[in-house]
Amino acid sequence: MLISTRSRYALRVLARMARMMEIKKNIPVSLSLLSEQEQISVRYLEQIFGKLRITGIVKGKRGPGGGYVFGIPPAEISLFDVISVLETDFLPTSCLSDGVNCSPSKNYENKHCPLEKTCVTRPLWMSLREMFDSFMKNHSLEDLIAGNVQWGEL
Repeated sequence: MLISTRSRYALRVLARMARMMEIKKNIPVSLSLLSEQEQISVRYLEQIFGKLRITGIVKGKRGPGGGYVFGIPPAEISLFDVISVLETDFLPTSCLSDGVNCSPSKNYENKHCPLEKTCVTRPLWMSLREMFDSFMKNHSLEDLIAGNVQWGEL
């Protein structure tokens, strides 16, 4: 269960952007400035912000003084919203995905696992996924900025 650099960088950069916009009163923030501040390449940020822009989390402003602003207030952006945009399949194990199972047999490829109903570990993986989803949905970008993201609060 690894979180990609895309998601880790996105959370860092969005937090930085929110702090900067708070100080500069909603003036758009350039990717080059965010790149410099967070030491992440502009090209990588362009990929990340391209995906965030499609969902409306951020909006791009063109021209002189252009950059990015939030399309949604940071208090309304859950950490789950950001991660779900950037991760294709964030599950603790592949057997929770449709059409994937942990059987080494080729006979079960692209079908549900024959042990799905009796597997002793499946409830563990499902619980971990639910805990993660719940935690990330119940914490906003604003919580992250304020340092209010800690285990045990739910």
